[in-house]
Amino acid sequence: MISVLVVDDSKFMARGIESILAEMGFNVVGVGHDGVQGLELFQQTRPDVTLLDVTMPNMDGLHCLQKIRELDPDAKVVMLSAVKDQDTVDRCIQSGAASFLQKPIKRTSPKDLSRLCETLECAVATTA
Repeated sequence: MISVLVVDDSKFMARGIESILAEMGFNVVGVGHDGVQGLELFQQTRPDVTLLDVTMPNMDGLHCLQKIRELDPDAKVVMLSAVKDQDTVDRCIQSGAASFLQKPIKRTSPKDLSRLCETLECAVATTA
């Protein structure tokens, strides 16, 4: 079972993703709501993959991604954002993200659920 850490400043979005992942058979090991919490939870849980929002208070997702990669260069991080401009996607990938998902992820959309599952499974399967 793949362990996942979810970090998103929207509590509604984070809980929704947590619920979807649990229903899909993933093990959600933690939920954080800013980059500081995300980094702390990463250190505590060492998940197989981290879902990390780009825009958050206290420490944004890119800075958190860099800190996670400093702690563990092999960490698998999938970035999330409601805004998908190519510059943001490129910065995430160049900073070490395994992939990028656009929000929202709708539980009623088979396409969204499939994309989420495949992205997490592929991130975990890749080697640094």
